[in-house]
Amino acid sequence: MLGLIGMLAALPALGYALVPRTYDDPDDLYSALRSHAHTRMDFPEGRIDVAFADGAVGVNRTKVLAWVRRSGTAVATYFGRFPVRHLGLLIVAEDSAKVGHATTFGYAGSATRIHVGAAADDAAFARDWVLVHEMMHSALPNLPRRALWLQEGNATYVEPIARAQAGQLPVEDVWRQSVAGMPKGIPHSDDGGMDGTEAWGRLYWGGATFWLLAEVAIYQDSKGRFLLRDALRAINRRSGGNTVEWTPEQLMQAGDIATGTTALSKLYAQFVAGRIDVDLAALFSRLGILANAAGDIRFDDRAPLAELRRSITHA
Repeated sequence: MLGLIGMLAALPALGYALVPRTYDDPDDLYSALRSHAHTRMDFPEGRIDVAFADGAVGVNRTKVLAWVRRSGTAVATYFGRFPVRHLGLLIVAEDSAKVGHATTFGYAGSATRIHVGAAADDAAFARDWVLVHEMMHSALPNLPRRALWLQEGNATYVEPIARAQAGQLPVEDVWRQSVAGMPKGIPHSDDGGMDGTEAWGRLYWGGATFWLLAEVAIYQDSKGRFLLRDALRAINRRSGGNTVEWTPEQLMQAGDIATGTTALSKLYAQFVAGRIDVDLAALFSRLGILANAAGDIRFDDRAPLAELRRSITHA
């Protein structure tokens, strides 16, 4: 009689296809991280344990591990350390040439599941933003569902900045993404405050706009002494990351204490009280970010907030 391995190997020849597990159930993710062999990567004050789901057949492990190292370095650069003591990362193979979708959880420890195409090449890994985005989710405390826009907006805003600080993304690309993306978060005439919104554009890019405005408010209220990065680092250290539950008000208060301002609390109150219309063209102009019709970016270092713009992407 065939053993179990022999039976599984014989299935394709018999006309049966093996359906790969997707690990969509987070409990399956945590189980796999406990049971699979892993590769450990150490970072300042934290580590990542990388596991390949069911062997992740066809995936180039050398390329994947280099990509994980690069992504972790970007996040550690922004936060001054790796933001959690331990992150479990499950690599799930898929039949594609790209980095696919991912999800991060915290209720049983910080853990991320990400799909990786078996045919993904160096270029696919170099242009990926998904893994850094997901690692950013591990850095802040988990918030109620109504405040999902704060979490997604934060990861959307900070991800390219972290990559630029680590020398992995041109500074022009950081602002090209904001100029192209933030208009997608502009509220419609019948939209109210941000809490509870389910619209994709508002969740990601409306949320990102909030954090850019927070960047400006902290800088101005502290007379240039602090950046949003200082607030987020303090929030990360005080909370320990996404394994704890906070309210948005707690998050804003912790950031305000770190910067000696009330910038975050005031801005959050405005965004939840009702619709906020932001003049993005004026905002980018004040930062000295100029874009032409083709999307090319150039900088005006005479703009009122040019020094802030330079500081944001400087490690």
